[in-house]
Amino acid sequence: MSNDPQFPSDDYLRRIDQAVAQSKPLQDWLVWRSSQDGEVLSKRMLLLLESLKGQVAAKRWVQDPLLAPYLPMVLRAWALRESSNFRSFGVLEPWYRLLLKEPAGVLGMVSRFYYPLSIALASMLLFYFLSVSIVPTFKAMFDDFELRLPSLTKWFLQTSDFIAHQPVSLLVLVLYGILAVYGLVKLYSYAMDRLEGNSFISFYRRGTKKSLGSMARWTGTMAELLAIGAPAAQAVATAGIASQRPYLKLQSQRLSRAFESNPTTTWRAQGSSTSFAGSSIAALEMHQQGTDTTGVLRELAQSYAERWNCRANLSYDWLGPIILLFVAKFVFFLVLALFLPLIGLITSLSG
Repeated sequence: MSNDPQFPSDDYLRRIDQAVAQSKPLQDWLVWRSSQDGEVLSKRMLLLLESLKGQVAAKRWVQDPLLAPYLPMVLRAWALRESSNFRSFGVLEPWYRLLLKEPAGVLGMVSRFYYPLSIALASMLLFYFLSVSIVPTFKAMFDDFELRLPSLTKWFLQTSDFIAHQPVSLLVLVLYGILAVYGLVKLYSYAMDRLEGNSFISFYRRGTKKSLGSMARWTGTMAELLAIGAPAAQAVATAGIASQRPYLKLQSQRLSRAFESNPTTTWRAQGSSTSFAGSSIAALEMHQQGTDTTGVLRELAQSYAERWNCRANLSYDWLGPIILLFVAKFVFFLVLALFLPLIGLITSLSG
């Protein structure tokens, strides 16, 4: 038997309105925390501050995918409202980084990968210089000696001619290549989101930075909504919206609808429960039995958020070594293409 409604069913909306109306300490802390980094207010920060100052209605906070992710921070700050200093807000630090720090833009990516990108750019300029100045000399020498050129060298000479005589076309091809890579990355991310129901894809993404961030938002939102008396089914549905992950949102909606249709069954008996961490489902079952599980869920969410802050983004960290490996292979290819015919010439002359 569910002991969920400790408050009137809509009372949690009133409490969200109260949290927003009394959010001045949180607003001051956010501005102060942003100033500590010496950064201008990010778009995410401005959205949150404007929503708090404008006292956006509670129903929008639980339904809007742009605002729902901030509920853990807003409601947790409201729970700390009796504190008169910023130290108590230190618990929000992982959430500040998770929810409000803008992802690195183009300039941020360039500054982060300055060394490998500089090497890649230098190698491209060197290749252009070789194609214009050095390769024609080798080509003339090969023609003078009437050497039989291997396919690798022929292809390299043709590529060098194209680079030397059609630099504009080369630049267009490079831009198309960059756009193609960017499109493939976006397509890959979209496909992973849509195919996450597959057990292999789910296992592959488990423990990644993106997965940890989604689970932090999901668990944190559910914890704070349950703490203010929201119906468990509504808390799960809103947590799915806050997760910013299509798969979690879909499974949360299914789990919420299944529980609403049969509230006397346990959460673990619902088919969609297997898509979530066992600890979170166990906490929901304890809540169903009348036990306050807010502390447990908050600790789980805090753990996810802190691990998200510490977890490296593998795709970013591997970009530098991949570029360096590409440059090394390019140098090897260059030496092989130009000197194989010379080695053949020296061998024939010595024979």
